[in-house]
Amino acid sequence: MTLVSPNALDAPVSCYQGLQLQMSDMQENVQRVQAIPKPTARSTMTLPNMETAKGVHRALGIFIHPFTRMHKIPVFKRLWLYLTLMAVYSVGVTWVADQGISKQIFKEASNAAYISAVFGLLLVVRTNSAYERWWEGRRLWGQLVNDSRNLALKAQAYCAVPAHEKVKLGEQIVAFAYALKHHLRDSRPTKNLPGMPPIEQIPKSYHLPSQVSLRLYETVNSWRLKNQISEMGLLILDPHLRAFMDVSGACERIKTTPLAVSYRAFMRQGIALNLVIMPWIVGPQLDSWISLPLILVASYFLVGLELIAEDIEDPFGLDGDDLPLDSICANIQKSITEISASSIVKDVETGLDFDPLKYTKSIKAVHVDPLKLEED
Repeated sequence: MTLVSPNALDAPVSCYQGLQLQMSDMQENVQRVQAIPKPTARSTMTLPNMETAKGVHRALGIFIHPFTRMHKIPVFKRLWLYLTLMAVYSVGVTWVADQGISKQIFKEASNAAYISAVFGLLLVVRTNSAYERWWEGRRLWGQLVNDSRNLALKAQAYCAVPAHEKVKLGEQIVAFAYALKHHLRDSRPTKNLPGMPPIEQIPKSYHLPSQVSLRLYETVNSWRLKNQISEMGLLILDPHLRAFMDVSGACERIKTTPLAVSYRAFMRQGIALNLVIMPWIVGPQLDSWISLPLILVASYFLVGLELIAEDIEDPFGLDGDDLPLDSICANIQKSITEISASSIVKDVETGLDFDPLKYTKSIKAVHVDPLKLEED
């Protein structure tokens, strides 16, 4: 008689149990999939929802607002004069054509139309170069926002200093943003900067951002001399302190290095020649009531692109297409206030109340996009 080992008898039982476990896992997975809620509406994160009247209104407004609010577009305030001159010139060319002047003049002008295609490529390069400068300026100010927040956060966490000393550092961080804004705009603050001596005591010939940066270094160094911050803590704060002047230097590079004069002159000469030739090409071929709108539309885009490029290649000014430096400074101010835990900090050592942003509390974000609704 053959004996069967106990292990052999247990094998079918263990396999059966394994199959049961696998089936139970599969059932649980099916239940999880069925429990996932199905989407109730087709919508995207980038386009307005078209299933409501408000969504349709917003979607159409993307293309309607540039026409209904044309007078609010910053470049249009300078462009209308060029369009007026072009309209007068086109009417004059049409009058000359109506006087029976030889058609040879118009034929030769039409042969020169091919230069517009080449000039269009150069105009694209010009606009892209200007936009790169604008975007680099925005990246630098974004870096300033990040370094301001990181410096304030790390000072709160790693520095064993009294509360009023941390507030003082926060004031100086805010002061640097406003000092850099005024420096890039060739202006001077009318009020004292937070954490700084009275503005009258700082000579106008001094580099204001570097003066604020010097105060930041002196504040941190005083903590080190009092053994209120370790060497490791100093190494942690130093990259953010150094980044302030790096941002300032990069912004100055953009401001003080415009595009080459010869390149800008060449582009404007090309625009002028295209505008001069255009009425002689379009005018004789079409009726005046058709040719004049076409000429004005073409002139609008030719001159407008050049004016836009001229505005955004120096992105730190006060024009509508420049960077919203006031809003960015206000954002830094708001962040430092939140990091300080409250707008007023009570220092038990001196018994004084400190408001880290008392000098600039009236600054608010500005609505800078005329093509969006106020509630957007």
